[in-house]
Amino acid sequence: MSRLKDDLPKHGWKIVGYGPNSSKAKSLELTADHVEKKFAVKVEFWEKDSGGDSNEPTLLVNVVSACYQVPEGQKVDGY
Repeated sequence: MSRLKDDLPKHGWKIVGYGPNSSKAKSLELTADHVEKKFAVKVEFWEKDSGGDSNEPTLLVNVVSACYQVPEGQKVDGY
């Protein structure tokens, strides 16, 4: 998480939040925005056996992008 915090700004990201969240486990959370590319990311680090659960360390990553419209005369590539 500290590497993300240090390295994301080198690639155009702005860290807008970093620290423990409000959950019972106080999981470490990082929120960053990339204004130019219109993306936001939220990363949570769930420590091993946090919050009373018996689990492995986990990174939970959520990415959000702006809404885009396909330009007239073009079509979206299917996956």
